[in-house]
Amino acid sequence: MKYSLVVNGIGHAFLREFGCSCGRCTQREHVANTSVSIIAADNKSNEVVWHALVDVGLGVVTSLCNLVKPEDARLDWLLFTHWHPDHSLELNRLCETLRRTARLRSQPFTPISTWCRNGTAQWLQKTYSYEWHRCLDPDRHEGCEPPGRVLDPVQTGTAGLKITPISVSHYTADIDPVNFKDRLFSSASFVVETDQKKAILFWDIDNTNDWIVNPASEEQEKTVALLSEADYVFIDCFNWTVENIRGYNTGHISFSTVRQYMKALQPRETLLMHISGHEEGLGNPGWGWLDGKWEQEAQKIWQEESVSGIVRVPRIGEEFPLFND
Repeated sequence: MKYSLVVNGIGHAFLREFGCSCGRCTQREHVANTSVSIIAADNKSNEVVWHALVDVGLGVVTSLCNLVKPEDARLDWLLFTHWHPDHSLELNRLCETLRRTARLRSQPFTPISTWCRNGTAQWLQKTYSYEWHRCLDPDRHEGCEPPGRVLDPVQTGTAGLKITPISVSHYTADIDPVNFKDRLFSSASFVVETDQKKAILFWDIDNTNDWIVNPASEEQEKTVALLSEADYVFIDCFNWTVENIRGYNTGHISFSTVRQYMKALQPRETLLMHISGHEEGLGNPGWGWLDGKWEQEAQKIWQEESVSGIVRVPRIGEEFPLFND
């Protein structure tokens, strides 16, 4: 058996913006919101035997169609980092295409095992009532632990693979769906481990996760230890320097904070995700940069500041090995 991560998308919330003439908005290549698949495949036949999808924003189903052979199309688990539309917008499309595929194969449709935190579950039920009740089999984490806590592992039943959620702060998603003024911790990152490698799915976090650099309790120290020295860290890099606009937190981190967090965690490879740069403003670093420019500029800083490991931007369809027996 071999396990791997496959990138389905690295784009920020709005992808190409109508009316914007920057380089990112005028490129014509396929783009998709940030998402990865965790794949188990047979060593000999390379047949996909298990598949967990992390987030299903715009363009993600198209990525799956491009990257997975029709005969390998399956979905065993759906994991949500949080409820925002750029991480859930194609939920209906995903559910309906799986229902149609089951019908074509003369098989019954089985509701998709789904993990998310309680706050995210409440938002998804509110926004996607049909899909929630007809197409998903929820395994919701009921707690509301503050950022920096290790949550119970997702019980996927998959031998040799461990998926552990971490409570993180994502300011614009940690909102109570009943009273918008109340804060309800709803966001998670994931640690994906095998006996050979460890990957951290660390996107959509904000700059108040300072426990990563300065853990203030034994629980936070435990969390930092789990996150440290990973083989891969896929991390939010929304802008180059801007994290607050008109006095409000964007809910994301910039490259300036990425490098602080990575100095603390010391991964072997840092992969920049959820890239935008729009908030920087015309003429400033980050504005309109294509992925190659982001990678080039990040690597300069990495070298100048001697940050651990390497940094780059992954590509849609790129595969990252986790285990090969």
